[in-house]
Amino acid sequence: MAPKWRQLADEFAHQIRSGDLREGDALPQIRDLTAQGRGSTTTVQAAYRALENEGLVRIVRGRGTYVRRQRRRIVRQSQSRYQWEKDRALLPEDERRKTGVTEQETGLRTPQLAFHASYQVRKAPPEIAARFGVSPDAQMLHRHYRTSSRDDTAPVSLVDSWIPYSVAAKNPELLDSGREPWPGGTMHQLATVGVELGEITDTISARPPTAQETTALDLPPGTSILVLHKASYTLDGDLIEFSEVILPGDRVEFLYRIPLKRWPTS
Repeated sequence: MAPKWRQLADEFAHQIRSGDLREGDALPQIRDLTAQGRGSTTTVQAAYRALENEGLVRIVRGRGTYVRRQRRRIVRQSQSRYQWEKDRALLPEDERRKTGVTEQETGLRTPQLAFHASYQVRKAPPEIAARFGVSPDAQMLHRHYRTSSRDDTAPVSLVDSWIPYSVAAKNPELLDSGREPWPGGTMHQLATVGVELGEITDTISARPPTAQETTALDLPPGTSILVLHKASYTLDGDLIEFSEVILPGDRVEFLYRIPLKRWPTS
């Protein structure tokens, strides 16, 4: 049998997930639960801490414990995602404007999303210079993106993208952050300067968030972040764009479907 604190936590978790307790609702005060015989102060505190660590409640010192906004989960399916983006890059602009990959993964419509993009031309940091095989003095177009639901201030991801400036400058429109969100995304942007992607590699790792990332993504205590390094290569195998994507570990999962060849029949 689960310990008493876990049983109490599971009871409140069920009420939150079923909608009996809604965003902003206050959970009972600890003293009230102890007076009802639901457990000792230590037991109730342990239950509430568990709910906080699971992202279900927010503990406000001196005030109480409140139900957090239950955020939309995102499933990234890289194989189908990237091919969908490449196929979409060939569509007319009116078709490309209808939806994007974020809409596909969140189930939200474009008017329900808030997009923010900032661009900067800067010298390549050492790690970026090493990845692209260029000198640290090489100019790069550095782009930072954050996209969120208009009902939620926390973004679904934090993205830093790097493209050689000499490539992006072939189309001056690619240097203008005011054109974001670009219909067709990065693949169509690159297509406007004659670049077709032949391969994308994803490298995924996990680590504790920085204080800045915790605040930006509104992470529950103890939540790790997922770090996606996405490298996009031309048909000739040259690295043309590199992105670091920071994803909240409590609401993002990756799904990979890998076809396997059948054994030869005798």
